[in-house]
Amino acid sequence: MTISANQLPINDIKDDVIVALNHHKTILLTAPPGAGKSTCLPLWLLDLPCLSGQKIYLLQPRRLAAKNIACYLSQQLGESVGNTVGYRLRNESKTSKNTRLEVITEGILTQIIQHDAELSACGLVVFDEFHERSLNADLAFALTRDIQQGLREGLKILLMSATLATEAINHQLPDAVALESKGRSFPVDINYQAPSNTRLWRQHALSVLKSLVNSHQGSILMFLPGTGDIRYLAEQLSPFMPANMTLCPLYGELSLQQQQQVIAPAPSGHHKLVLATNIAETSLTIEGVDLVIDSGLENVAIYDVQTLSNKLQQRSIAKSSAIQRAGRAGRLQAGHCIRLYSKDDFERRSEQSSSEIQQADLLPMLMEVARWGATACEQLPMIEMPNATKEQLAWQELIDLALVTHKHQLTAQGKQAAAFPCHPRFAKMLLAALQLEHSQQVEHLLSLACLLASLLEERDIFSAEQRLDNCDITQRITQLLQLAKKPQHQRIIQQAQRLYQVAIRQGNDASDFELTNTNKRICNTAAQLPLQCTGLLLMLAYPERLAKQRDHQGNYLTAYGKGLVMNSGDALADKEYLVAVKFFQRQNTLAIGLAADINLSQAIAWQVVAVESKTHLHFDHKQNRIRCANQQVIGSLVISEENTLQKLSTELIVECWCQQIRKRGLSWLKLDEQTQQLLLRWRWLNQTQKHLAFEDVSEIHLLSTLEQWLGPYLVDITSKTQLDKLDLAEALLSQLSYQQQQIFNQLAPNYFTGPTGRKCKIRYSLEQAPIVSLPMQELYGVSSTPSVGDSNHNSQVALIIELLSPAQRPIQITQDLVAFWQGSYREVQKDMRSKYPKHFWPDDPANAQATRKTKRHIKG
Repeated sequence: MTISANQLPINDIKDDVIVALNHHKTILLTAPPGAGKSTCLPLWLLDLPCLSGQKIYLLQPRRLAAKNIACYLSQQLGESVGNTVGYRLRNESKTSKNTRLEVITEGILTQIIQHDAELSACGLVVFDEFHERSLNADLAFALTRDIQQGLREGLKILLMSATLATEAINHQLPDAVALESKGRSFPVDINYQAPSNTRLWRQHALSVLKSLVNSHQGSILMFLPGTGDIRYLAEQLSPFMPANMTLCPLYGELSLQQQQQVIAPAPSGHHKLVLATNIAETSLTIEGVDLVIDSGLENVAIYDVQTLSNKLQQRSIAKSSAIQRAGRAGRLQAGHCIRLYSKDDFERRSEQSSSEIQQADLLPMLMEVARWGATACEQLPMIEMPNATKEQLAWQELIDLALVTHKHQLTAQGKQAAAFPCHPRFAKMLLAALQLEHSQQVEHLLSLACLLASLLEERDIFSAEQRLDNCDITQRITQLLQLAKKPQHQRIIQQAQRLYQVAIRQGNDASDFELTNTNKRICNTAAQLPLQCTGLLLMLAYPERLAKQRDHQGNYLTAYGKGLVMNSGDALADKEYLVAVKFFQRQNTLAIGLAADINLSQAIAWQVVAVESKTHLHFDHKQNRIRCANQQVIGSLVISEENTLQKLSTELIVECWCQQIRKRGLSWLKLDEQTQQLLLRWRWLNQTQKHLAFEDVSEIHLLSTLEQWLGPYLVDITSKTQLDKLDLAEALLSQLSYQQQQIFNQLAPNYFTGPTGRKCKIRYSLEQAPIVSLPMQELYGVSSTPSVGDSNHNSQVALIIELLSPAQRPIQITQDLVAFWQGSYREVQKDMRSKYPKHFWPDDPANAQATRKTKRHIKG
């Protein structure tokens, strides 16, 4: 059933839209699916006097939707596409000098703006499906808005979406006028059929589909997260498909022609089962669909700062996406939606998906920001700013690639790289390959670079079985050219041709090349390609990913310090040096997914990589001494090392010892009894006499400040034997002034001197008061408990007295000597008199004379 343009709900607000466009610069339009905002409203714009003679750009987030909408609008005008209405996509366009309405993708608008900073011929930019918030859409809007605010006040912007968060965007666009259209969708019955085990959702989806393909009288649209899931279900379902139902995969990697065939009406009496990614979520109407099956999942590319690459992550869709998907069943008639998850699961989901700007690789966007003349995203009127840390890291990557300066301005090479329709890393590789092809006389090096760039921007062309123990990129290049006529390979070849032509133009040397014969030039040189240079070319794009084999096969370290692993049976596992391009997480390690071996000597000779010389000191565990070596390094990688007998600098010696001590811990130093007691006394003082504010001597602090307190004593030390002879107590005390040392010894003395002159060691502890042990007779006459600490600051601490018998055995412990004399001494006296009758046990010990002698030697 087809609805005429005059019946579409958007017509109800036609006058409001026209008035708003006539009197305002920025308009927000919310219209549910099926209202006609994409297929009806654009035709009104062509007749508006305020836009007379001016071009209109209508942005669509998906190539398929852009082309189909352009074709549909042209059909409504009774014209062929490319006349009044045309389209412009990456690598494909159909426009003419008569084209006033161009349907384009977001990245195309950015390129138009970069070449025409005022959008001089354009009167209105329409952003359709703006709720999808792609990185390209955010950037294209920011540039358009910047033009509107600073260069052309008359430029108009219209944001349209089915689920636009109008309140949030209104906050960013206070001058905008908000309009809303009622939708016209038929009722959709929602049914929930969750799997018993969420990890087996594929098998559950297959079971649901098998039960429906023979019983349902209509077309079915099923949303799946990725192409792997689509291929799996298509293969499993093929034997069960009825004769009147066609199985149709729909995903972004298909050609536009293949995608259009999927959405075209089925022959009379026939139906379709469309297995689609979220490419079918908005803008497209697939005729005859009255049943949607929603897996509730999507695959999202998330940029991982650990691997410096995108990784595909499967996640649950947001409520807004689930509602959009269900709405596909009610575009033209009443329909049904089966959600393969529970109602509780749906209710728990977030309202909107995370915006791409918070999870994508920012390098391509920042190149455009710099190309526009801004040095930070905050200088542009963006709807949402990226994470500040991620933005700064991305700027640093571009600086390291020599594409922008430290002031975030494009370098000369960066200006050339910005013209390439590929990632900035690959653009740099292509420019360098062009130069090397001339300077090093290596034929077809640029052709190889173009194939590498286009290959790496697509999915791995090897099957899962082929990928097993084979991460060699050169073997992918070989297969690509052997099977160049396969549709998915053709797309890669065509992109390589385009990159080749741009590289030649940027090289300003087109006379030496046949630009019209690029296809032959790239495809006919398969046997002549310098595949041995693959790793060298990839080093130009990924200088930090040079990796050197470590202690055993398949274990690598990269130039930026990341450890990588590879299966020991892999085709590249025995190579000493690799350039690792793609990684994936495997348990707690990063595994290499794609790589190429590299002739490092050649890379150095061609100045593809810079080698630094440095003096390196290390501790030789076998000889227990510091050794010195001259090293050639690339980042974290040691390329070569030669021991030397040169005189070592004191700074390097101190640094080496400090590294070793921190690695081993303070106990690795030879802490003699004197030093250990010193540390205990000091830590006790810091714990109980905080007013002194002595230096912290905890192990953590001592390790962090080794250079300050121990460094001066290490300058001539080259062996562990010498280190063990250091007076560490002296080194520690050097942190205190002379006056502080005097206070230290006064408040935390090493010894207690009793009335008889005996010096008894005080044992300090952080768990209790200090302890001193001495014979009881030597404390006679002491009427108060000895203490340590600062009496002037009321922070003194009474010593724990361990009283000994004449045989030096403990007989009593007390921290209150007066109370002991007056109390439990009587029992002790009685016991001691019987055991040691020759010794003096007075009845009044508090007033008796302290003694070391027996009764016989005490003078009367």
